[in-house]
Amino acid sequence: MSSASRPCTPANPMYCKRDALARLYRESRSVFPAENLINSPQTEIMDGINWSFDPASLTIWNNRYWKGFYPADYDFTNLVLMYGFGFFKRFWPDKDQSKGVKVRGETHPFLSDIHAANQALDMEIPEIGKAIYIKYGDFPYNNFDDVIKIIDKDIALGEAFVSLRKPGRGLPVFHFVLSRKYSLDFMTQADCRFIFQHKAKAAQEGEILGCWDLLLVSDAALSPPILRFYFLEEKGIAGSGLRAEFVQGGKISHAGHSVSFAEDALMSINLPAQAEREALRMVNKDLLLGMLDLSGHPLKKALDDFSGFMTTAEDPDGQSGHGVQKEQKDKRERKDRDAFILPYVLKRSS
Repeated sequence: MSSASRPCTPANPMYCKRDALARLYRESRSVFPAENLINSPQTEIMDGINWSFDPASLTIWNNRYWKGFYPADYDFTNLVLMYGFGFFKRFWPDKDQSKGVKVRGETHPFLSDIHAANQALDMEIPEIGKAIYIKYGDFPYNNFDDVIKIIDKDIALGEAFVSLRKPGRGLPVFHFVLSRKYSLDFMTQADCRFIFQHKAKAAQEGEILGCWDLLLVSDAALSPPILRFYFLEEKGIAGSGLRAEFVQGGKISHAGHSVSFAEDALMSINLPAQAEREALRMVNKDLLLGMLDLSGHPLKKALDDFSGFMTTAEDPDGQSGHGVQKEQKDKRERKDRDAFILPYVLKRSS
């Protein structure tokens, strides 16, 4: 089932459009205190401890933080928010609880260096009821506040306000969802990399014949399909192999930028070669994950305005490729343009 066809329910509020999410927020009650927001103290993925993946339901549980979701409307404003201001919130116990604050946290947009510090306070708010008030302490973030209802141990609904220093009485801005459990439709680049490395298998030729859509992976959201193609079996004197036949290309548009991908740039991914060298791996018969090395690749320039879809290469210990010491001084002093990977998803198309 595609993300677009999934119903808006309390169990899957990230599929709710603006009006439905606002209604769900109004009708929901908060059933857990602020302490339920506390995340794992480890920020790296620790399989089975603060992160897990269910291959049957294609569901990720991620307690490294709460991933944020805007309404599911596909209009210009929401695309800007979704791709440009995708965020997470992370919470931990306050070491000094003498002032009555039990939980502290931060809000971090994926594509920025912002870490907006806050407090999570249990509160009874007029016309809202029992909720958690997220109070920001530092300028300019203290001009805003959030009111959160935890409706499930891994799902919370929130509303952001321009602050009037009275919780829930400010000027409403938008509703949002926080979740520690989400579909592969919303995986981050770290999720994608870990599943690719540890949960997927090499894609065998006979298993992947057919029509596929290619989507790019950012921390905020997957892109629309940018390529539809067929994997076909090619037989020749030297034996059989795979070939990819172009069907159509797509484009990405958000935050005032738009790019349409040319056929030659898309087909230069050389998907048969990716499969042959196991840079394309199978999660199930209808889902493949890939990691494309962008060194000198035509797609690198096309994606300059969409850097959120690119990630830095990592060494086997998970360290950024930019941290590797270069032998030559001029290489140390410039950004390593070749140390980028493009994570992507192939979904079987009907």
